[in-house]
Amino acid sequence: MKFIQLYKKIVTFFVLGVLCTGFHIIWAADFDIKSVADFRKTRQFEKALAAIDHHLKKSPNDHKGLFQKGLVLTDLERYSDSLVIFQQLIKAYPYTPELYNNLGTILAFSGQYEDSQKAFQKALHLLHSYRSANKNLDALKFATSYLNDVKKTSYVKNIFSKTSIFSSILDATSKAAKTNKQNNSDTCRKLVESHMLIRQIQMGLIRLGYYQGKIDGILHVPLKSAIQDFQSSHHLTVNGYVSWKLLARIQDIIDEKKLLTVQPELSHIHRQRLTQKIQNGLFDLGYYSGPQNGLFNEETLQALSQFKNDYSIKEPPNISHDMSGHIMKALYQIQGKWTMVPLMPSELCTHYMPLVDYINSGYKPMRYIGYATILKHETGYMIMIVNTPLACRDMKKLLHPHFNALNQSLKK
Repeated sequence: MKFIQLYKKIVTFFVLGVLCTGFHIIWAADFDIKSVADFRKTRQFEKALAAIDHHLKKSPNDHKGLFQKGLVLTDLERYSDSLVIFQQLIKAYPYTPELYNNLGTILAFSGQYEDSQKAFQKALHLLHSYRSANKNLDALKFATSYLNDVKKTSYVKNIFSKTSIFSSILDATSKAAKTNKQNNSDTCRKLVESHMLIRQIQMGLIRLGYYQGKIDGILHVPLKSAIQDFQSSHHLTVNGYVSWKLLARIQDIIDEKKLLTVQPELSHIHRQRLTQKIQNGLFDLGYYSGPQNGLFNEETLQALSQFKNDYSIKEPPNISHDMSGHIMKALYQIQGKWTMVPLMPSELCTHYMPLVDYINSGYKPMRYIGYATILKHETGYMIMIVNTPLACRDMKKLLHPHFNALNQSLKK
């Protein structure tokens, strides 16, 4: 997340690109310490806390400063301290849904699932259309249902180790020849990628008012018509086709609409925002380590050139919607791989593999919430997999309070 300047609005904290992943915590309003956002972005939470404490010495009752301190304490997993702050803020502002949403998050990470659910429900009672609270409530229910599944199942000692599960999948994958099963896997990968692309186009067109149908990942007549309307309105070739370039253009129009209320010089902002999106994508792909400020520089050009060569892209390494589309596709190919959420405290969120590798190794999808899936193995035990590092860390935090009890049950 790049919080270079914060305006008077609510900004989603745990969101990666256009994908919605992980547990959502909400930032509020125009906090005036830029360094706090920079420190949090680079995970320097102690420095962020020191900056906020310095600010609060001058203004001890500043609710925005207290809000930020509560978030940083949550980053540091000091849940009891952050809980006190949000309870204090709720007393002062009892009709603010964002506070209850953050309270629910802290309670969930503390293992107080029932109280967490009540907090999310209170946020939704105050604001029925509160999307973030809805997603948090869904994630909480998903995690608790998974815990219940694990507790009801009998396991062989150590079989639930992430390391052993991945070793068995990787061994099976490496030994597999190019059989019909593997051909089916290649087809499945293409279908999954296409499905993800269409879903994101549908969500973008809904936000822009061109499409009112279901988000189902299917290119049907109503969606084709909506795409054609969008293409016609923005002077694009009208063909009704889906592509990564089209998704990049949709996302760019959404960003333009957000910025219209802030800056009048749209053409300059348009290019700067597109440059920043490309820098963000190149950073996530590991090509770029410079400032992600929307200013084109030599390092950005070198990163684009390297990316172009690695992915055999014909277009020149320029700032364009074509290049943004290629970067989006590369990011989706990475995010189309999944990792198991570890139940063993020592195991990390690593080893990403395509969903089809799990399926080909005897796992069957049972429940799904977009970024997380519960799989049941043919032997009966279950695992949870997620498609981003952030979602994995968040789900691990949700499950963490019950690690000890679960691991004791696994050893019996």
